[in-house]
Amino acid sequence: MGFSKELSVGNRVLDCEHKKLHGIISEITSAIKAREVAALLQGFEQLENCLSAYFVVEEKIAQAVGFDFKQHHVAHQDLMYKFQRLKAELADNILGLSKHEEENYICLLYRHLKLHILFDSAPSQKIGLRRLKMCNMGQMPRY
Repeated sequence: MGFSKELSVGNRVLDCEHKKLHGIISEITSAIKAREVAALLQGFEQLENCLSAYFVVEEKIAQAVGFDFKQHHVAHQDLMYKFQRLKAELADNILGLSKHEEENYICLLYRHLKLHILFDSAPSQKIGLRRLKMCNMGQMPRY
């Protein structure tokens, strides 16, 4: 899955960070498909490090535009927790995954990032609300 223009938040710095995160998830999905535990763990470590750096960048941008970051900080913690939980589940079960389970995990990885970009990214709040309405009307663009 490639990074879609529909996921652009209109900020070059954040869009670049989002593309980086998407690329790391692509590497993790390759490790899942190849059943490579070491590559999987390395990918998740890279994802966690990149997320931490991304959260700092996003917070600075949010503060610069006067965005209340308290609630957003919770969204960051939640996203990190979701990825850490997936990492633990996959590390324990990667060798025994069925094709269906593999596809579900890959879908979850991309979904967590996509939802964060569309609905939690500070500068993209208005874009996210518009897309939420589209989703409710069955018009959500495919990822």
